[in-house]
Amino acid sequence: MKKSIIQFITIIPLALLLCFAFCCQKQAKEAEPVVDVEADIAAIKEMLNQYAIGGNTGDFDLWISLWADDGVQMPPDTPVRIGKEQIREAMKPAFDQMTLDIIITSIEDAKVYGDLGLTRCNYTLDMTPKAGGETIHAMLDGKALTLYERQSDGSWKIVYDCFNSNVPPTKAPPEKE
Repeated sequence: MKKSIIQFITIIPLALLLCFAFCCQKQAKEAEPVVDVEADIAAIKEMLNQYAIGGNTGDFDLWISLWADDGVQMPPDTPVRIGKEQIREAMKPAFDQMTLDIIITSIEDAKVYGDLGLTRCNYTLDMTPKAGGETIHAMLDGKALTLYERQSDGSWKIVYDCFNSNVPPTKAPPEKE
């Protein structure tokens, strides 16, 4: 009888320990989200594609929808634009007055780190006045670094966009006296 009691006392804690270990392992597996980095990279590359499509088709609503409400745009030679409203104010006239031709010439990097992603690309930008006139080659050889953040619904939005030229600005002709 003593032997039975000792076995019982030994088995109960072991059984409880096994149950605890099994439950913790199951909880850990359930808590780990399934991460598909390749799908996330494809999604942020598609965001870059939609950015160009919005510009090239003049679809300002599509283009601005890609931005987070607190997005930051950092264009060359002008102050930073913070928030979707400032970006809207600055960019809507370009969409209204110009036909844009954005060509993403290469995507050099596309990476995802949890809920943040980035693309680094090269592009060209031509702008033709809708009222008529010469095409403006606004960016002959541009580069951009764009950061994205995964939203609560799983979609991605632009949170930072910094862009400039790979070539130095042309010098203005000297003024005549």
